[in-house]
Amino acid sequence: MVNCPMNSGSFLNYVDNAKSKNTVKSYRNGLKHFALWYQYERHGKEQPKRRSRRDLWKYIIAILNSVLEERREQLGSDNPEQRRIMERLIEQWHRHQTRDGASVNSARCRYVAVAQFFKFYDLDLKASMIPSEVKKTVISQTNYRLTVSDLKKMFQAADLRGRAILLMAKDLGLRIDDFSRIEVSQLPDLDAEPPVSFNVETGKEHVWSQGFLSAETVPVLRAYLESLKDRQCSYCRGRGCRECDGTGKKKQSPYLWPSNGDRPMTENGFRRWLKDLAQRAGIKTSPNQRLTFQCFRKLLMRAGIETGVGLTAVKMMVGKSVAQSDATYIVQADLRDAFKKVSKFLNVSGVEEAQKPLKDMIVQQEREMASLRKRMKMFLDKMKEQDDLTHDLKSNVDKLNLIVDKLAASGGLPDWRTPDGARKLVEQLKKNIVQDYGGEN
Repeated sequence: MVNCPMNSGSFLNYVDNAKSKNTVKSYRNGLKHFALWYQYERHGKEQPKRRSRRDLWKYIIAILNSVLEERREQLGSDNPEQRRIMERLIEQWHRHQTRDGASVNSARCRYVAVAQFFKFYDLDLKASMIPSEVKKTVISQTNYRLTVSDLKKMFQAADLRGRAILLMAKDLGLRIDDFSRIEVSQLPDLDAEPPVSFNVETGKEHVWSQGFLSAETVPVLRAYLESLKDRQCSYCRGRGCRECDGTGKKKQSPYLWPSNGDRPMTENGFRRWLKDLAQRAGIKTSPNQRLTFQCFRKLLMRAGIETGVGLTAVKMMVGKSVAQSDATYIVQADLRDAFKKVSKFLNVSGVEEAQKPLKDMIVQQEREMASLRKRMKMFLDKMKEQDDLTHDLKSNVDKLNLIVDKLAASGGLPDWRTPDGARKLVEQLKKNIVQDYGGEN
């Protein structure tokens, strides 16, 4: 059987189409470093200078093709030492990276890219032969520890668009790639009672986030959406041209955070925005720390732990996968109350969801008390009417009893059980009433 040549471009095409933007960047970076080092280490050739990006990747793909052929020949050998050549080279490459200034995590990410590259072609590296330091990872301390105080400073320094980005970023805790691609049509009903549920499918793990928009975010976002309708055309500066159909306004973009063109704001655009905003707010970072968009995600997750909400609940909010054994039971959990606790902790403008239900409850109780007072007054009025009627009736009965007693004593009381006797009794009563009380009423 003839072995067909393998093309490393197939793996790159697969990564470009199936992986998230950051994963693509990480894999390509790892393969580039490995290919250039491999070419120099095995063949003594350095990277040609002054190549365009396209020519450079053609050169790298050619190197990776030769690497695949060498790996296939090594695995086909009966000599165990021959079959383990690539694992030894990976170990040498790792030492070269660390001596060259690469961090522990960067070196591991590059190794993962190369390991996945060989696995794609069924030329897997034998993990047991790879030293543990190659696969080692450490908790990064390079990200700036963003605080609520920092959020308040940036909120004060930001314009309307900046405030909308800032508030949504701290509410949702999404990765920058997912956040930048939010479309206006995806937004929930902003007239609903906050916190407003807002779910987004994440690109890296393909998990639906169960996030919310807080009471302080909704009005700012609503105002920002109105401002998008009045964006000035960048071609004619509002004078009217063919691009804007003579209106002088930009055509509506489907994206919530549009760039000057039809595409969403890029990751670099968000990084520049965050850097400029931090400078205006007077936030200073140490030389070995970076203020990145990931800081919002870490802040939200840290707030979930510090408020007692729990890591699992916050993972579901930001769209991180949870253990399958747990997901079976909590997939339909209502995280609204949990988000209220986190939102209160991260509040930057003074508008809180927790106060609104209390006000609503007080208003409702006042309405119920007013209704109760009204019903009690109506009841007392009816009781008084009944008392007056009872008193009048009793008085009339007493008067009739006196008259009847007088008639009986005089012996003139007729037999009222016969029609004639009843008529005579009525006439005598009328006569006595007129005599005793005056009048005919």
